[in-house]
Amino acid sequence: MGEKMPEEMGLPLEPWDYPEERKRIVGEALERWDERVLEEAVWAYLVRHRKRPDRAVPEAVGRFVRWLALQGRRWPKLEAGDLRAFLLEAKDRGFPGGPKGPLAWPTVERARRALRHLWPFLDWAGHPLPPQVEYPPQMAPVFHEPSPLSDGEWQALWRRAEEYAPAHWRPLLKVLLVLLGEVGLTLKEAVALWKDDLQGKRLLVRGERLREVPLTPLAQEVLEGWLPLREYLAGHQPLPYPHLLLNPSPRKGRGRPLGLEGAKWLMKEFTLFAGYEPREGRRTDLAHRLRWRAIRGYLKAGHPREKVAYWTGMRTLMLRGWEG
Repeated sequence: MGEKMPEEMGLPLEPWDYPEERKRIVGEALERWDERVLEEAVWAYLVRHRKRPDRAVPEAVGRFVRWLALQGRRWPKLEAGDLRAFLLEAKDRGFPGGPKGPLAWPTVERARRALRHLWPFLDWAGHPLPPQVEYPPQMAPVFHEPSPLSDGEWQALWRRAEEYAPAHWRPLLKVLLVLLGEVGLTLKEAVALWKDDLQGKRLLVRGERLREVPLTPLAQEVLEGWLPLREYLAGHQPLPYPHLLLNPSPRKGRGRPLGLEGAKWLMKEFTLFAGYEPREGRRTDLAHRLRWRAIRGYLKAGHPREKVAYWTGMRTLMLRGWEG
């Protein structure tokens, strides 16, 4: 069966739904390296062809287009190694118009993966990439072996969480620790949770990787214990926020969503308070090691690697030979 047209799904047609019109719009944008139009066009392609379109793709395409303009390239006269050269320069100097480099290899690798959509997008738009343009293989070096927190390290952190000062942060700190170290979320995913996402023994995780994740007994106990305090904090705002994690600070922000920067600050302060010592030669980020602790727990419980990668969003688990 062919692809359904928007009108068949009850949706209004847009210029992107007419082959000749999108060919004209994209062609003109390529001639002048119009980042905004090309970002909009590639997003239009993704929402029509992907169940879960990646929002990183338009940004990566825009940055590559800006780089091509800065190099003086004219469409379609691109060189075979342009994409690789763009990524290598970004690694050392940062993306054009973005933060200055050097960038971490995983950041560059994510841009490389996003740019693989250029080929089908431009075919769809009627302007295929020149055949000489190469899509480079993975450029990042082999990552360090994962380093999950040991049981002893986890227990030591948990004891320190019960001693953390000021005391009003302790319940929220414990929630963050279990969301990362027992459930396997990122900080960004944790702060985006709503109260209604807590569904008994399961947690609904929204965002780019929508999924349902089972809760360990400890995670369930800590999260359920947080809810009465969360309701108390929510009452400090004229219109209570739906978020699961609310700020417990006695200052003006009490009852507002914690936010990603607030979560990073709390984890940083707790890391210093707990005297956390990273292992030499391993990734030092505590949040990263907590997530790998959750992965190890799932694997030890006998869950398939594919299911664990889905629950935690840690896709690299399928590329590693790591068994926990």
